[in-house]
Amino acid sequence: MTTTPKRTPRQLMEAYLNEVVANGRLDLIEELALPDMVDEANQAFGGPPGREGLVAHARGFGRNISDLKITIEEIVADTDQVMAKWSFTGKLIGPWLGRTPTGDEMSCTAFSFFKVKDGRISFYRVWLHAMLDEPVVFDSSNPGSLVSKA
Repeated sequence: MTTTPKRTPRQLMEAYLNEVVANGRLDLIEELALPDMVDEANQAFGGPPGREGLVAHARGFGRNISDLKITIEEIVADTDQVMAKWSFTGKLIGPWLGRTPTGDEMSCTAFSFFKVKDGRISFYRVWLHAMLDEPVVFDSSNPGSLVSKA
C-alpha cells in the first residue's frame, strides 16, 4: 500500500492551481482532496458531492476555458486553511458562469479558499471577478446570487 505524501496547506493550493487547474491533472485530485470534501462552487451549480464534485468543477473549467494562463499572485496559509489570490486569462470556448461561449479572450481575478484536514482539502470556496462580455462576480458562499453583474 502506498501512502499519500502529506502536504502543507500552501503546497495543496500550489499543487491544485499549478497542476490541476493549469495543467489539467484531474488524477491528482484524489491525492489532494478528502473523499467527502465540499466544493461550494460545484454545489452551487448542482454538481456531484464530495471529491467527485471537485473533479467535475475542474473538468468543466478546463473544458470551457482554452489557452489558459494562470498567475498566482499571493498565497496566505495557516496550519489548517489557505487562501490564494490568482488570476488567469483564456478564451471562453464553452458555457461558463451563465455566459455563452464567444471564443473571445477573457480575464479573471480569483480568490480560492481551502480548509485542510489531515493534509488534504476538506472544503473549497471561491470568489471571482471575470471580465467577459460584461463584468461578472461569482461568490460560491452566496448561492442565492450565483452570477451577478459588477
